Amino acid sequence: MSTRAEPTSALPVASPTVPEAGGRTSRSGRFQPEIQGLRALAVLLVVAYHFWPEHLTGGYVGVDVFFVISGYLITAHLFKEAARTGRIRLGRFWARRIRRLLPLSLLVLGLTAIAAVMVLPSTEWQSTRRQIMASALYVQNWVLADDAIDYSKADERATAVQHFWSLSVEEQFYVLWPVLLAVVLGIALLARRGRPAADGEAVPRNYTRRIFLWVIGLLGASSLAFSIYYTADSSAQAYFITPTRIWEFALGALLALVLGASQFTGRWGNLLGWAGFAMILGSAYAYSEMTPFPGWTALIPTVGATLLMACGGKARWTGIHWWLSLRPATAIGDWSYAIYLWHWPVVIFAPYLLETAEQWEVKVALILGVVVISALSTRFYETPLRRARVLLPTWRTMVAAGAGMALVVGIAHYSVEVVEQEFTASELSEDHPCYGYRALANPDQCGDPFEGTLGLAPSAAEVAEQPRAPVYPGCQAEAEDPGVPECWLGADESEADGTIAVFGDSHATMWLPALDEIAQEAGKQLLVLTRSSCTPRAATYAEAEDPCGEANLEILDMLAEDDQVETVVVAGSQMTSGFAGPDVEVDLPDSEVELTAPARSMLTPIQFWLDAEKEVVVLGEIPRLNVERNDEETLPECVALNEDDPSACNDDLEDTRVTERWLTQSETVFAEAENYHFVPTEDLLCSEEEATCYAVLGGAITYNDNSHVSQNFVRSVTAELDERMEPALQE
Repeated sequence: MSTRAEPTSALPVASPTVPEAGGRTSRSGRFQPEIQGLRALAVLLVVAYHFWPEHLTGGYVGVDVFFVISGYLITAHLFKEAARTGRIRLGRFWARRIRRLLPLSLLVLGLTAIAAVMVLPSTEWQSTRRQIMASALYVQNWVLADDAIDYSKADERATAVQHFWSLSVEEQFYVLWPVLLAVVLGIALLARRGRPAADGEAVPRNYTRRIFLWVIGLLGASSLAFSIYYTADSSAQAYFITPTRIWEFALGALLALVLGASQFTGRWGNLLGWAGFAMILGSAYAYSEMTPFPGWTALIPTVGATLLMACGGKARWTGIHWWLSLRPATAIGDWSYAIYLWHWPVVIFAPYLLETAEQWEVKVALILGVVVISALSTRFYETPLRRARVLLPTWRTMVAAGAGMALVVGIAHYSVEVVEQEFTASELSEDHPCYGYRALANPDQCGDPFEGTLGLAPSAAEVAEQPRAPVYPGCQAEAEDPGVPECWLGADESEADGTIAVFGDSHATMWLPALDEIAQEAGKQLLVLTRSSCTPRAATYAEAEDPCGEANLEILDMLAEDDQVETVVVAGSQMTSGFAGPDVEVDLPDSEVELTAPARSMLTPIQFWLDAEKEVVVLGEIPRLNVERNDEETLPECVALNEDDPSACNDDLEDTRVTERWLTQSETVFAEAENYHFVPTEDLLCSEEEATCYAVLGGAITYNDNSHVSQNFVRSVTAELDERMEPALQE
C-alpha cells in the first residue's frame, strides 16, 4: 500500500564526501540517490507485507514513508519556484505530474479490467469494475472509506485495484497542495506590495519560507490531531481518508523548508540516519492489523523516514546513505512506482491461476516477475511517454489525461457488460414449480434437485450482490444505532388486525421477504426490530457500551406491554460472543439441557414473552456453510468457479453445526410450553439422509455469502414457512 513521489531528477543531493562528526553538508542541486534507496525500502516492505502478511504484519507503513517523501520533494520544488518567480504555475505542475503518473497507472487499470473478467469469478466483477472506475478518477480512497462503514460490505474481498487508494490520496495532494501554497504566496505578495526583494527574487526567500512554515505547520498539526481522534473513533474509515494523512505530507514539507539544501552527516548524523532506518523496520515488524493506524502510531515510521532523509553518512559499509545509494537499491527505487502498481494484481490473480500460489518459492518467482515487468514498463513505456514532445504542451497533457481516464472507465464498464452476457441466468424463474426449495420438497415431480440441470437464476454474481442491496433498505438497525429503530411491513395499518414482531440479528432480517408476505396474507402488520451483529438476548456487556443489549431490554418490555403484538418471531445466528448471564430474571423450564449463562440470556426473551401470553415463534439456526474457507471464498464465489459442478460447494451437515445452537435447543427446553412454536430451518437447505447441505437447489443458489440465505431462496420457502408458522397465527 504505497505510492511513488516526485521524480528524482529534481532532487538535491548530499555530497559524496564525508565531513567531520556532527557536520552539516550542502546538497546544492545534485542527484540524491539515497531517496531512491528509501523508496526501494518502502516498496519492498509493502510487497513483502502483501505476499507474506502473516510474517511482516506492519509492512503497510511503506505507504507512510512514500507520503513523507512526496511532501518533501513536491514542497521543495514549489518553494524553489515560488521564491524565484513569485508564482506557482499550477497548470505546468499538474501537467508534469500527469505525464509522470497517469500513463502507467491507466495501463495497469485497463489491463486489470480485462484480466478480471478472464480470471476472477463472476461474483468479483462488479466490485472490481466499481473500484477500477474510482481508481481511474482518483477517488478510490473515499470509496473504500465509505465501504468501511457499510455493514453490508464489511466482509467484501479486496479487489485487484484496492492498492490504488494511496495513489488517490497522493493525487489529491498533488491537486490541493500547490493550490494552497499558491494562495498563501498570493497573500504574501499582496502584503509586501511595493517592497522589492533582494537578489532578483520576487519575494524574499526567508519571508516565503516563514509563511510556508507557519501555514504548513498549522495544517499538519491540525491533521495529526484529527488523525489521532478519528483513528480512535473510526479506525477503518480513518485509514483511507485524505485528512488523516495530510500531516505525513506536511512532515516531509517541513523538512524541505527547514533544512533547505543542507543535510546532517558525520558520525552523529549517520547514527540518526540508522535510527530512522530502525524506526521504519521496527514498526513494519511490530505493527499489525490491530495497531490503531494512522493516528499517533504513524509517527514512528514517518519520523524515521524524516530522519533518514535529513541525516546519514556516505562512509563505505557503515554509512546508511551509502547502503541506500547502492545500485540495486536505487534501481528498485527507480522502478518502485511500477512495482507498486503491478504487484497487487499479481497477488489477487495468482491463487486463481496457480494451485501452488501460496508456496514461498512461487511467491519469490512472482515477485521477480513483477520486478522484471516493472523495469521493462518503466524503461519502454513510462519514460518515453513522460518525455514525448507531443505531450509537452500543458493543454495536450490535460486532454490526453481526460481521454485516458475515460478510456479506462469505458473498458472497465463494457468488459463486464460484454462478458456477463455469457453468464445470463437461464429461462428458469422463481415461479417455476421446481425452483429452489420446491425442488427439494417435490422430488417425484422435479427429479434430482441437486443436479443443476435447470441452470441458475439469478446468476452467482447477482446473488453475491444481495448483501449490498437489501430488499428492505433501512429496515435493519446498525449495531451502534441508539434506541429502538422500528420498521413496519406486512398489511396496511388501516386494514391490519394485530401485529407480528420480528426480533433478532441479520439472520432474522434475511427472512423478511417471506415474513412480509406471510403477514400480509394473515392480515397482520409486521414490526421489524432487528439489528446487525446483535444476538437476540436479554443481557448487556458489563464493561463496554452495548447499544444492542440496551435496545433488546427495551424491546422486551415494549412487546410484552403492547396488546396489538400477538406473535413474536425470534431468529439469530449460530455465532455468539461477549455476553454473560441475563439482566432479567425469569423462571426457565426444567429440562435435560444444561444451560450456560449465554444460553439463559438467549432463552430469557422467549420465556419473558410467553409469560406475557404472546405466541412465540423460534426459527432454528440455519447451517453455516464452508466455515473453514469462509475468509477465502463465499458460496456464490464457489458456485461461480464450479458452475459445471455446484456440488463441489456442498458441505457436510455436521460441519455446519459450529456452536451450541441455543435457539435450536430451545425446542427441547420449551417442549411443554403452550404458546411456544419451533420452526426448523435446517431441513430447508440440507438432507438429513444424505448428511449434506446444498449450495444449489432447483436452480437457486442457497446463500448470498456463507451464512445468510439468499433472497431468492427465501422467497422459494415462503409457502413452507407459512405452513410451519400457521399454528402461531391462528386466531
